[in-house]
Amino acid sequence: MKEWFRRFAEVPGVEYSGAPNVNRVRLPEHNATPEISTFCFEGKRHISIMWPTLEGSTSASPAHRWQTQPRPNETKGQTTLRQLHETLELPGTVSDYHFAIQACHQALWKQRRDEPRVLAEIERLCWLDIQLVEAHPSFAAIEREDTTQFIAILAFGQLIRLYEREGNVYEALAVAHRAERCNQGKLYLENLQPRIAQLESEDAA
Repeated sequence: MKEWFRRFAEVPGVEYSGAPNVNRVRLPEHNATPEISTFCFEGKRHISIMWPTLEGSTSASPAHRWQTQPRPNETKGQTTLRQLHETLELPGTVSDYHFAIQACHQALWKQRRDEPRVLAEIERLCWLDIQLVEAHPSFAAIEREDTTQFIAILAFGQLIRLYEREGNVYEALAVAHRAERCNQGKLYLENLQPRIAQLESEDAA
């Protein structure tokens, strides 16, 4: 079933209180309400969510459509983070919020050399996205015949890469085990377990 939320902080199962520098009521469409209808297709019941716009209506939520503009003296990383924080204050679906968080931590990773402080934000956002996926796995699941496949959740690999970079292989292993629940931890485990086995043998020696 498709669901929408007024803001990310209202999604059950996630811990997010918002960014202090974002005034939600000043964002366009912060109180937008969609028109929800149901229909049957191939014998299955589906739900349609349409959002009103000046041109008519669209299936893309305010969170999905939001684009901010850089501010004077704002770094690229700061603009990227503000874009996300504003997006998370707008109405949208779990999928909208997931892809916004994912796009943000991916963009910040590219900016890490110019702005090393974004590494802490990348870690925070990856955990936030993992929390969202674990609380609402159905949005990422694709039913195909007798199997359930998951879309790629890049937060797992990003977080593992970050911990490996810092030498925290056990933290990386814990993330890999959580990724395994979404059918995407096998490769991470295959790469990490031999390294950990070697470390443990060296400690024993």
